[in-house]
Amino acid sequence: MKSEHMADRHLMDRLRFEKYSNQHFTSCIELIKSTWNFHIDFINIPDDNIVYEYYFKTCLNWNQHLDVIVDKNGNVQGLLFASKEDSSVFKELVYLRKERQIKKWKNKKIRLGAFGERDRAEQLLEDLAFNDHQGEIDAEYFDSEVNLFIVSPELKGKGLGRKLMDRYMRFCRENAIETAFLWTDMDCNYSFYHNYGFKLHQTFKCSNQANNSSEVENGMVFYIDVIK
Repeated sequence: MKSEHMADRHLMDRLRFEKYSNQHFTSCIELIKSTWNFHIDFINIPDDNIVYEYYFKTCLNWNQHLDVIVDKNGNVQGLLFASKEDSSVFKELVYLRKERQIKKWKNKKIRLGAFGERDRAEQLLEDLAFNDHQGEIDAEYFDSEVNLFIVSPELKGKGLGRKLMDRYMRFCRENAIETAFLWTDMDCNYSFYHNYGFKLHQTFKCSNQANNSSEVENGMVFYIDVIK
């Protein structure tokens, strides 16, 4: 037990928490790519990094809590991005403007062939948006949403996810956030949320299930009551 404690302490000595800045952009994309295979179904895509760049840009927008864990070389090893739903009118306008810019950038890249075969790319990107919409249908009932939460595959099981979530809970308390939610699917380690104290709000069919007769719904919305 003592050796495990020392190993965990040594690990944290090599890592630090920072607020996200532009210098982390490329490393965050690499972390997302090491976790998910969003690019796998695109056809003739010249550089699959663009899929993760687009996804990450959409995750950056609308969030106020932008927490990253970096190693001694500045590489991002974990992150948690979350929103504060009760934003000012000015901030809402800024987010909407940024959303339009991202959409314009994406459409231009699709036309130029950067996402590969056009019809396929448009369908896959629509699927991403569909899942996001399904997961956020009841967003108005909550004060905050966790939009992106990742720990490096090599460091899972070391307690970093819990530390990120603890820091997010502190953010919630400091900003009078009483309830928070997130959506995920069965391919992710959703048991973490159960163990942390999240409760299942509802399930839904993801895009790959929307047009079949399966009764299993692999999308899940979790919520948590923030303890003061």
